[in-house]
Amino acid sequence: MSNNNFQARKFRGLIIRATAASALLLGTVGIAAAPAHAASATGYGNGVVGISQTISAQGICPSAQLAFTAQYSNGVTVSAPLVYADINGNATIYWAPTIVGQITQATIGSTCSPVYLGGANISQTATTTTVSTPNNAQVGLATQITVTVQSNSPSAYSPTGQVVVKNVSGATLQTMGLTPGPGNGQGYAYYWWTPPASGTYTFQATYSGDTNAGSSVSPQDFINATPNGTPITLTHPTTMTTGIPQTLIATVYPTTVQGSVGYTLNGSPISASVPLVNGVASFQWTPTSAGAFTLGANYTTNQGGSGSTSGAITVVSGPASSDVITVTPAGGTSWSPNGTYVLNASSTTNFNVSTLSGSKVTLNDSGPCTSPGLLVITPASTASCILSFVSAGGNGYAPATQNYNVTVGLGQQTATLAAPQSGKVNVGKTLTLESPSQGDTNAGQNITWKITAGKSKICSLVFPSSGAVNLKMKKKGTCTVVGSAPGVPNVWSAYSVTRSYKGV
Repeated sequence: MSNNNFQARKFRGLIIRATAASALLLGTVGIAAAPAHAASATGYGNGVVGISQTISAQGICPSAQLAFTAQYSNGVTVSAPLVYADINGNATIYWAPTIVGQITQATIGSTCSPVYLGGANISQTATTTTVSTPNNAQVGLATQITVTVQSNSPSAYSPTGQVVVKNVSGATLQTMGLTPGPGNGQGYAYYWWTPPASGTYTFQATYSGDTNAGSSVSPQDFINATPNGTPITLTHPTTMTTGIPQTLIATVYPTTVQGSVGYTLNGSPISASVPLVNGVASFQWTPTSAGAFTLGANYTTNQGGSGSTSGAITVVSGPASSDVITVTPAGGTSWSPNGTYVLNASSTTNFNVSTLSGSKVTLNDSGPCTSPGLLVITPASTASCILSFVSAGGNGYAPATQNYNVTVGLGQQTATLAAPQSGKVNVGKTLTLESPSQGDTNAGQNITWKITAGKSKICSLVFPSSGAVNLKMKKKGTCTVVGSAPGVPNVWSAYSVTRSYKGV
């Protein structure tokens, strides 16, 4: 090969390499000069913990992976799940703030230039607290009391912290810590409470709040505690006798409810509606045939409430034992049926009365004695009367009546006096028989005084202006003085008191 050909090929190689280098340089310049994406976003701003913000990003690199982060003023950083822009460079980011605070800057980062969104304020979520109880509970049986704290919709934040359950008087029943609830944005807690007795119980829960959730107080909730766990109970003997009346008692809770109760036997009515009085409706029923039956009680309230209960009974035939009534005057011993007893006129006697059946007793008077209830007040005159104590029977006992004969005697007058008891008295001493405030008996009769022995010589009565009655011992010897008051015809016997003093 000639030297000229070699130089020509060498020159052509330099040109080719130079052209390639120039093309590469021009390509690089072309990429750098390409127009930049105009990235932006909307939907971000002030918010509430747990409530999602929908952020729409535009002008992002096509198919780019996007990462949203928010920087709080306390240095905490929170983020949203990663998303990808579509082929047009658009994307939707869902971000729910999880903590309260001031965001200083939020950023949407990508393989392109990031989008800076600025600051925002995130507030607490409001809450609603409820306490949930069953309407009815059985005495002595544990019942679940549940408290739920719900972030107000649409917040998904689950509140934390404590709730306190109190009764109607404000006394604390239980303090509990919240755990995440089964529902979205919930915290809950529960405990077991056992009603100690029948009645209406009130519960109210207070949530104290946490850093991200506000406090709230629940409405009051109520439980009616009853012996059988239902709002109505039926009390009756389980065994009855044909022809013997029985008292059926239905109790409806709460006892303040107004309404009525109807009684049934094997589902068929045996009574008209019986009004509730303090939650109780009583009905006296007499079985007419023997066998096994189901007693029922159905109630309705003036507010539209209703309910029922039932109980099994066995009715037997045959004679029943008569009820036995025990009558005992207060402070005395029991009276015997058909016995005769004396009461003083214008006196008052209270009786303690009981029956084997447990039935209440009424009192009738066949004479001039009056008898309001079980209180016997004799008239203002001597007389005779018959007191009849009556039991309606029940619980397997037949009705019974027991009579007592009462003779009303004259009332015995009494008086409170200053007169000393009989005894020795120094000569010259003056005794007070009656002070100014004394002088009448319990029947309102005035007492008069008379010296019956030693008059004028041994002693004398003195009547000072104060209204008192005095006795002065003048000489040695015996002085007898008598105080008396007249009786009241057919009511009070006469009154008399005697004192004998010996002057020494």
